Amino acid sequence: MLNSFISSEGRIGRFAFILRIAILAAIVYGVWMWASHFFAHWHHGTFGTLAVFMTIVFGLIASFIGLMQLLKRLRDMGKAAYNTLWMFVPGVNLLFLLYVAVAPSKGE
Repeated sequence: MLNSFISSEGRIGRFAFILRIAILAAIVYGVWMWASHFFAHWHHGTFGTLAVFMTIVFGLIASFIGLMQLLKRLRDMGKAAYNTLWMFVPGVNLLFLLYVAVAPSKGE
């Protein structure tokens, strides 16, 4: 069964998790680069704040999708879903993300 990218159903392994998070980060970075270039060279003036707004919107969407991927990964590790709350603690979130990326899957 093919897992949906925006669903929290199912499980994913370490490699798929890292790849999906990297893809989401690349998409947000690409939107930022495109929007800042597009709105800086608009023929009606410069609207750099629109580039920031677009980047924030795409970043929030990517964060939501990233949390869905985190839920899948935690399920694969055999951990509870409430562990996603660690992502809202500054500093700890990076360590938790690193742990989730390298921890082995739970064998069934």
